[in-house]
Amino acid sequence: MQKKPLSRLAADPHKSWGRFKYGLGFFCVGVVLVLLGANSWVWLQIPGLLALVIGCVYALYGYVGILAYRMQSAFSLANAERGKDKRNTHQD
Repeated sequence: MQKKPLSRLAADPHKSWGRFKYGLGFFCVGVVLVLLGANSWVWLQIPGLLALVIGCVYALYGYVGILAYRMQSAFSLANAERGKDKRNTHQD
């Protein structure tokens, strides 16, 4: 049940990396708005907080895709090595 969405996320690591970068950029814009609102106009903090939340969620979505790709690659490599070792041990 969980395998299909994770494999769909892991299918394109470049898209996940792009999502992570856009989310991080949006998060940084939110930080700047919150800091500007603290010093000048208080109402800048509300869009800043919204940008923080949206950027965090979008960056997290991209990061989960990157993590799923790396985990899938690591497990497939481990399974390939395990199968390779079993074949090489049968020497008569």
